[in-house]
Amino acid sequence: MSLLKELQLIAKNFTVLYVEDNKALRDKAKILLEKFFSSVDLASDGKIGLEMFKKKHYPIVITDIKMPHMDGLTLSKHIKRMKPETKIIIMSAFDDKELLLQGIELGIFRFLTKPVNVTELAEVLQKAILDIKHEQNTKMFYSYLKNIFEYQSSMVVMLHNKELVLANDIFLEFFDFECMSECKESLLEIAKQFLPHDSFLYNSQDRDAVETLLSHPQKLFHIKLKSSDETLRHFILKYQIIPEKEGYGILSFDDVTELNLLELFDASQSKKDTKILNAKAMYNLLKVIQRNSSKVDIHNYYKGLSITNSAVITEIREQSIVLRTSYIQLKAIQLEQKAFICSSALPHVVEAKEVIKMSFEKQEVELKLLSFVHTSPIQRATIRVVPSDKQTVSLFLGKNKFHGDISIEDISLDAVKLKLSALPAGLDEDSDIVLDIVLELDKKPLIINTKASMLRKSESKYSFSVVFMFEELKKSILVKYITKRQMELIREIKGMQNG
Repeated sequence: MSLLKELQLIAKNFTVLYVEDNKALRDKAKILLEKFFSSVDLASDGKIGLEMFKKKHYPIVITDIKMPHMDGLTLSKHIKRMKPETKIIIMSAFDDKELLLQGIELGIFRFLTKPVNVTELAEVLQKAILDIKHEQNTKMFYSYLKNIFEYQSSMVVMLHNKELVLANDIFLEFFDFECMSECKESLLEIAKQFLPHDSFLYNSQDRDAVETLLSHPQKLFHIKLKSSDETLRHFILKYQIIPEKEGYGILSFDDVTELNLLELFDASQSKKDTKILNAKAMYNLLKVIQRNSSKVDIHNYYKGLSITNSAVITEIREQSIVLRTSYIQLKAIQLEQKAFICSSALPHVVEAKEVIKMSFEKQEVELKLLSFVHTSPIQRATIRVVPSDKQTVSLFLGKNKFHGDISIEDISLDAVKLKLSALPAGLDEDSDIVLDIVLELDKKPLIINTKASMLRKSESKYSFSVVFMFEELKKSILVKYITKRQMELIREIKGMQNG
């Protein structure tokens, strides 16, 4: 196919601007160019040509260099500022190296010396159109790639020597960046956020997460991250080297949290994570209660007696809560050094294990070490009380009497909790146990002799606590004692309130 016919085929959908102050040359050029281009516009000088370009943005501009009002180089400078990709062909009757150098600096596509022959012009126009089409195709291709990159369901990042140079919207949103210019983090900083989990990738004394990742391209790694909203997420991480681009690579984060695999890798750590997340949810719910000026109930036990009063949350701090409640409840908290908080807005009872400070004047207490408890003394099935000091207890294991120190911690209609200085040899759930207990009721001894079974045992620094279930005891024997003991404890706690 001849050059001119090929030019006709490829130029038919293109427009061109021809700028020339010589009217005869303009008219000849128009006749020639209209054989190839769908539209040919003419301008008699650079100033007019610039105004026309502002309106139409021609892909190809052919201009003379010497013209009144505005020369071709000045026109080219303005055009390149507006549309750098425009192909500008300059024609000149002068062979001036200085003008040529200026044109090169501006990014002029070609210089043609007047008079220009048709073949030479056709070759230049063909090359310009092919370049434009290639650039358009390349732009379209990378635009398509960018769309794939942006709309991936996974987080995707481009790296250059451990620096983040490009990231998709999902990544920016996860790490709470508004745009890429805000994302100043390097991969080293991102890796510091990889959380410890068995068999996962994270920084440790014997392993650098980044070096491990970059030295194993294509390998899949499990990582755990916390999002900006404090949610724990499980990702599969993969690094791919970009061929022929030294130092460049693509990092993809595939979110597999919904598969619930974390516990399979590290059950103990997953439980810790759940506890942390529950604590976050607990504090958020307490803040909701505070904002709505709703009351909560505080529960304590004074020697087994349930003390319950309402309270108002006055302040929620980072790891503690301040409540205002009654004097008697404050006294109960002071004695027990902990409290249970209840509300219909809370899914479980909140246990506060430590008192930070207390003010009887302000009727306030600050508590910390808060956590949800799924079982608590508030749900006790039976009433338990601490007996008076007037008590004795003996424990028989088979035919052998235990000779260590022993006392009653609390007692109910069904069981007794004993404090022992040591555990009797051979004590277990199947042991043959008999308990002899002597309490005081109405200044008379109340004798309890019954078989029992061990329910559970626990150890403290200097003693053991063992709960025994009564097996052959008539509950009516203890009903009167427990009722009387409750009344005594009520008088005691009220006496504290009265000073």
